[in-house]
Amino acid sequence: MVKIMMVGKYPPHKLNECVKNYMRTDKPAYPGFLKKIENWAAQITGEKHKVYAVYECPDDKIIEGMAALAKRHNFYASVEGYTYKMELLAEADDAIKDFLKK
Repeated sequence: MVKIMMVGKYPPHKLNECVKNYMRTDKPAYPGFLKKIENWAAQITGEKHKVYAVYECPDDKIIEGMAALAKRHNFYASVEGYTYKMELLAEADDAIKDFLKK
């Protein structure tokens, strides 16, 4: 399983609009193979609120999973000032082993 982290940022004055979008039932659905395992909100950094979500995705579905996450977060990006980035995560020990092989 691969872990994918989404980092979203939005201006504080857009909080209510972001929450409304989050609660909407017509937002793009996640495929059944994608599982949200963590979801956090952080303090304001650089004048924006920050949110993190981590998903598990089967290794053979990474492209599909990333496309589904982009579609969902593009929906959230309809709120002016909302931005996001996507990061593939690796266990630190596994990453170190991979780096040492090169």
